[in-house]
Amino acid sequence: MTDINSDTLDREIAEGGRQIARDCLKPGDVVVVTGAARGFGRAIACRLAREGAKVALWDVIEDEGKLAAAACSEEGAEATFFACDMGHADNIGSAAEAVRKKFGTVYAVINNAGIHPRSPAIDVPLDMWNRTLAVNLTGSFLTAQAFAPGMRDAGRGAIISLASGRAIEGAQNGIHYAASKAGIIAMTKTLAQEWAPYGIRANAIIPGVSETRQPMEAPGVTLENLRERGGNVPLGRVGHPDDIAGMVMMLLSADAAFMTGQSVAINGGAIMLP
Repeated sequence: MTDINSDTLDREIAEGGRQIARDCLKPGDVVVVTGAARGFGRAIACRLAREGAKVALWDVIEDEGKLAAAACSEEGAEATFFACDMGHADNIGSAAEAVRKKFGTVYAVINNAGIHPRSPAIDVPLDMWNRTLAVNLTGSFLTAQAFAPGMRDAGRGAIISLASGRAIEGAQNGIHYAASKAGIIAMTKTLAQEWAPYGIRANAIIPGVSETRQPMEAPGVTLENLRERGGNVPLGRVGHPDDIAGMVMMLLSADAAFMTGQSVAINGGAIMLP
């Protein structure tokens, strides 16, 4: 019988912890970042570059995507831009093959690409609904699926997908967007369950309102009044792309090696999940 008051037990537990293999991002690992030309994606790609990863940047905006890749290269990393429309399966397949040819096995996929066209639910046209789900949800799944076999063969890998607070609260004039981001959370849980035996972890990040172009696409929203919304946030400001990049790095670190199937809200306390 174990003596729970024994110093020997504490030493055995500590020794057991030291023997646990904790996978994490290592210098030279390859990471694919979708929607990497701007905002969260660019910040994530540049942070990965600073940490020594090889970065494959995907986006449909070619000029800004190439500039983002150049910024990553300035950090001393090997970085390449790949043109890809996440709403088209054939684009994803071609980009994935090009990444494998250029870099080999991919360690992590960061599903960041997303669109948010606005319309009242009663007026949402079918093509808007389909396009939003194709880019935000289906594209994220197909990208993860494209690289999962290589991760399985390597016995290690990570999928990080960006959801949204709108998945929790709903989105006026954005039912299609809210539905796509709720799907990201459900997808993440399912991938975590199915792919854990392969050594692949899957987690999601739920950003709050942040200083990116997407919220400023809404009528009347400027950077100035976007920042003013921070007064309603417990920590006193809206989010910044670097906040999300920091969480990506945490989820790829050894400290998160026992973490999968989770959705982490990064919003200054604006939405507090149970």
